[in-house]
Amino acid sequence: MNLARAYLAGLRHGWFVLGYTLCVCLTLLITAPFLMIALRSVGKGWFGRLWLPPQLTWEWYRWAIEVGNIPEVMKNTLIIGAIAVIVSTVIGIFAGWAFGRRQMPGKELLMAVVLLPRMIPPITYALGVAKIFYTLELVDTHVGVALAHVSVCAPYAILVLSATFEGLDERVLEAASVCGANTIKRFFYVVLPLIMPGILASMIFSFTHSYNEFTLTLLTYGPNTVTLPVRTYLA
Repeated sequence: MNLARAYLAGLRHGWFVLGYTLCVCLTLLITAPFLMIALRSVGKGWFGRLWLPPQLTWEWYRWAIEVGNIPEVMKNTLIIGAIAVIVSTVIGIFAGWAFGRRQMPGKELLMAVVLLPRMIPPITYALGVAKIFYTLELVDTHVGVALAHVSVCAPYAILVLSATFEGLDERVLEAASVCGANTIKRFFYVVLPLIMPGILASMIFSFTHSYNEFTLTLLTYGPNTVTLPVRTYLA
């Protein structure tokens, strides 16, 4: 009996050590690129075998501020991201309600069409968007670049919010109607608080994607709408 307990205790300890080792390895795998970039940002000259810079310098940060115009680039990135988030969220709310609460023929096909921009190579889709935007003279405008981002951010918002609407309890909506709430009051006082977590999640997804979007931005930006990913590429 004691031998069996000792064996089980040793087995649990072994699994614990294995799990801890895997977590440490995964953490290093995720953080190693950031650590390398951080070292490169303050290093000058070729790195040695220990991956340590032979000389420390703040020259690259000064260059980023003075020459790279990072403050202006960050402002463009945030403005474009904010517009993309607002438009994508509004689209996501209305489309999410339709997909999540309404039974309509071909709903799965329509969802596939909505997700189409994420199913094809980004450069292929970006070339089509760029052609349309050049024709409409939307290139090098904050609204134009933001609308280009909406085309790939909105599918995330629709996907998240359709699942959120689908999870609403129909009895809560019926209770609100019985209590005399009209459609507008029912939405703002009942539905909106219930879907707020989904809205926040879709906003985070949309902003993150807009903030990091490179391909669409590269084909629709101009001197006045340089974003952080494009500026990093041009550096």
